[in-house]
Amino acid sequence: MPAVRPGGTSGVAGPLSQAVAEATARATRTRLDEEPRRTWEHAAGGRPTPVPKRLLVAVSHAIEKAVMSSPMTGPDTPTVVIALFQRLEFFERERVVYERLAEAGAEVVVGFVRGEEHDPPRGVHTVLLDPDEKLADEWTVVAVGPGTGAFLVATDQHAYDAHEHTAEAGRQFCGRWGYARAQAGAELARLRLALGTRIPDPLLRRLDALLGEVMASGEEVAGSGGTPGEAWATASLAHMITRMQTAQAGSRALREQLEDAHRAADAHRSAATDPSSGLPTPDFLERWSSPGGTTELPVGLALVDVAGLDGAFDDPRAEYHAARKVAAALCQPLGPVDAAVRLSRREFLVVVPGASPRHLAGLGDEVAEQLELSSDGYPHVPLTASVATIVTHTRPLPVEDLRVALTRLPADAPGAIDAGRTVTGERIAVVSTRAGRVLPAPGRPESPSAPEPAAGRPGERPVDHPWFGPEDQHPDDLLPGSHGVAAAEVPQPRS
Repeated sequence: MPAVRPGGTSGVAGPLSQAVAEATARATRTRLDEEPRRTWEHAAGGRPTPVPKRLLVAVSHAIEKAVMSSPMTGPDTPTVVIALFQRLEFFERERVVYERLAEAGAEVVVGFVRGEEHDPPRGVHTVLLDPDEKLADEWTVVAVGPGTGAFLVATDQHAYDAHEHTAEAGRQFCGRWGYARAQAGAELARLRLALGTRIPDPLLRRLDALLGEVMASGEEVAGSGGTPGEAWATASLAHMITRMQTAQAGSRALREQLEDAHRAADAHRSAATDPSSGLPTPDFLERWSSPGGTTELPVGLALVDVAGLDGAFDDPRAEYHAARKVAAALCQPLGPVDAAVRLSRREFLVVVPGASPRHLAGLGDEVAEQLELSSDGYPHVPLTASVATIVTHTRPLPVEDLRVALTRLPADAPGAIDAGRTVTGERIAVVSTRAGRVLPAPGRPESPSAPEPAAGRPGERPVDHPWFGPEDQHPDDLLPGSHGVAAAEVPQPRS
């Protein structure tokens, strides 16, 4: 992948687009560099990672179906499945599955928190857990059979994802899982010690025999990653489950986004308009983005501060024409569902429902160009503006955060500046229309061998991507309820 040079990317229209392109290239390279290490850590059962309940359900079902697809008995020992369900209501949904596992010849043990009435299925051993012991917080499925093994071990964090519809769906866990028999055997040994005499003696003897077969002998190296085939299976299944969960979340979010877009359209039609600019007043924002509404629809915001409109006008017609020029500059690049709102005498807000970071950056650069062109001619008012941009899921819209961010824009800023994060972790970028546009000379595309441009001013903060999620979050971690942005294609020099 060609490097994006700090001086500019040919074919990028302006400083906001430039910031997106450069940071996207950095994020893509970082992801490619980190992918082998992350894949190995997952397959090798590394440190537990945060996982939502939806992923635990998918992995649990995958392990249960894998056990059902293979022989349940070996030469000396059967397949053993131990599952901790925390509460009886969670097990009831899977009762038939574990009953069939027992009927097929597997030794099945399920655990519940003490205090509930349990009616176990035929052939299934049950153990009671005290609410205060550590196992009561576990979501665990461990299966070990002839030559195979799989495990899922997750601990309830008693935290919730606010973007899910219900508290139960939003439960958060921290765990790990995989298809390495050595790791599954280690988890089986842990559960055997923790459950102790709560397991019947005949089953304990069979468990010990199985552990003697699974655990490595003295001259063997107990590789935590398992065989190459087990590592391949774990890594590939992790990739497929993540993609399927992301697609499912996308379908659900799309329905909610459509509802949000309909509310925005209704508010736009009924909002009052500013007589000078002809744009909707802040009433539009209040009608649409109330705190009780959905937060699924990403909205691109560009707060445009035109200082030239704040002065005294001798002729009311001059103020009218200046406001109309600003409105035309803001609306020219907008689509049919986008809106421009006049917030005050000099402040305007561009609202782009469903915007991606790249689309918002390009639109912001077009607005800057239109404002520059509109400064010429009557009423001879300089329409230079400062612009703060964000892609947000927050309601009400974080307009005040954008106002504060504009105060952090240096007077001589050469391009887009990272203005930090909102309290919800969303990034803001600010830019002045004085920063100019980044374009190659007409008919003379930039040569790949051109010398590197000079470095930035001492102490100047390098531009970080203003719309990606947390720096330590990986795109494969973006599961239902999260709102990260995957890396996009980097613009290439024109030939």
